[in-house]
Amino acid sequence: ISSSAKLNASSATGRFGLGFNAVYHFTDVPSFVSGEHVVFFDPHAHFLPGATLQNPGLKLKFAGANFVEQFPDQFGPYRLFGCDMRSNYPATLFRFPLRTAGTAASSELRRDEYGRGAVRELLDTLHD
Repeated sequence: ISSSAKLNASSATGRFGLGFNAVYHFTDVPSFVSGEHVVFFDPHAHFLPGATLQNPGLKLKFAGANFVEQFPDQFGPYRLFGCDMRSNYPATLFRFPLRTAGTAASSELRRDEYGRGAVRELLDTLHD
């Protein structure tokens, strides 16, 4: 981590050597919507039904399903960007629920809560 042969290639994906796993600094259950699918990652295999350590994620085809009605709190944030979870979404949206003190206490990834101050620091870093 933080070491990359692509560091000076400004158009390269993953050029900072962190990759997607960097999200686990502040969340335990990242997800994303793209096309007609929603994907959840649960490396602890604690939060998703059917998740195991060998298969710690879930990919669902949401087009035509009623996930929004079943889990409105989970899918509501995607609707802020026009993704109604009923039809194909022509882009990709990521969701990173921040690690709270409660989830940090049982996290095997990081024991640090990711609160308002940490978010501000991250945004300031990205802005600079």
